[in-house]
Amino acid sequence: MSRPFVCVRALSGSSLAPYGSRGEADSPCAWSAGLGRLSAPADAPHGTAQGGGLDNPEGGTLTAKRNTILRNAVTAKGGTAQGGGLYHAGGTTGLGTTTLEGNTITHNRAGDGGGIFKASGILTLLGDVVRDNRPNNCSPAGAVPGCTG
Repeated sequence: MSRPFVCVRALSGSSLAPYGSRGEADSPCAWSAGLGRLSAPADAPHGTAQGGGLDNPEGGTLTAKRNTILRNAVTAKGGTAQGGGLYHAGGTTGLGTTTLEGNTITHNRAGDGGGIFKASGILTLLGDVVRDNRPNNCSPAGAVPGCTG
């Protein structure tokens, strides 16, 4: 049995907003039975595309537990594409946090950070599996403790 899921973007002040509520195109995320499964394409020709599955770009607080973040593609021909599975930035204060626990982040693609891209802020992995993402699992190298590749 499927359950509805609204793909969200973490905002400053620890709030969440559905895609489209701030002027961006609606994101076709899906939630399926059992554990969560997040999957969505993001494309921004000549611009910036980020966070195909999860996006915490403005210093908010985001927690995701026991999800499968699978087969997201972030593209930006002639632009910047980061974070196929997750994009995280600390916002203007640098205090934004993302905590992932027991998730599987796999088979995602982006120009950089196919699995996870961390621009700034605090990102914590607690028993997550991050593998088989292209061109790399986490970026920049060493920015996500506990992530290899």
